[in-house]
Amino acid sequence: MLIKEQNCWYFEDSINPTKGRLVREIMDLYTDQQFIQIHLKNFLKLNIKRRDLNTRLFFMASVPDKPHKHDYVIFNVNLGDLKSYPKSIDYSENHLRHVKLEIEYLDPKPGFEKKDYTFGQNPTGYTSTSRVDGPNQHEYSITLPKGMKLDKNHNNPKLYFDIHGDVGELLLNIQYIEKNNGNQINHLLIDEDDYEKNYNIIRNPDVEFFLHYSVSNKLKYIVFFPIFAVFMLVFVLILFLPLLKQFLGGSLPLNFTLVDFFNILIPQTIVLFPYTYYYVDSRRRNFEIPYNKVTEYSILAALSILLVNIILLSSNYIKPFDIIQFIVNNIF
Repeated sequence: MLIKEQNCWYFEDSINPTKGRLVREIMDLYTDQQFIQIHLKNFLKLNIKRRDLNTRLFFMASVPDKPHKHDYVIFNVNLGDLKSYPKSIDYSENHLRHVKLEIEYLDPKPGFEKKDYTFGQNPTGYTSTSRVDGPNQHEYSITLPKGMKLDKNHNNPKLYFDIHGDVGELLLNIQYIEKNNGNQINHLLIDEDDYEKNYNIIRNPDVEFFLHYSVSNKLKYIVFFPIFAVFMLVFVLILFLPLLKQFLGGSLPLNFTLVDFFNILIPQTIVLFPYTYYYVDSRRRNFEIPYNKVTEYSILAALSILLVNIILLSSNYIKPFDIIQFIVNNIF
């Protein structure tokens, strides 16, 4: 006999350097079997251990005899000596043992989706819908990537359930928020009224839950990164055009004074370097930049133009073209 009592879920999301999720499931069950089966899909680095003693359990994987719509993998877990587990006090069958397991694994396909743009809201971030099976506790925990937070609206987060075609939704309340090394950890509870109203559904072993939530950057002004990057590139290019025109016209050395030298390079440097530093620092802190490729290419193009500017303007003073010609004539 195997009775699934309840599960408790902890999610830790990651979007950089790759998208993924660390899943930790605390499973309560009653059984008189030494070997039990666990079904999993999309997992890496699986670890199953006995919760009360914090010891790892042995398991073997197999595939279902018949194809299943969810393509899961079956794990046969060896619980060891059942006498070492406490007796059940919630059921009349005294031969049942109370087993508490902790299952931890990486989900490389968490199903994150980029949010659709809505005017007046932060367009960066993602939405997530995670399926969790079986009777659940009323508590969930979600650890978000650094620099990100749950969106605040009446539909976020949401918990949907499906049991034998009976579909509904439960309201989740954010009870407590804590920080750990820059990551925001959200502790969620099912609304008390919803929990009491749907208690029999929540505790049914055949129920399927779908946890949905929407996430955004904490800093709303992050959306201006690509806009300013394009503006910066245009600004640097405008200052570069007079030099490019003289160079293409074969006018060497360039007709620029030392004052012109600084009037061109200083504004470019003032605009480019602080912005580049702040962009790199934001990426280092794992902020998601909208249209990030546009921002990166704009910065690289602006830096390249600045370098060419320096070479062309310095040609009036350090004569790099004369040095190159001297090397060519004397070596080759």
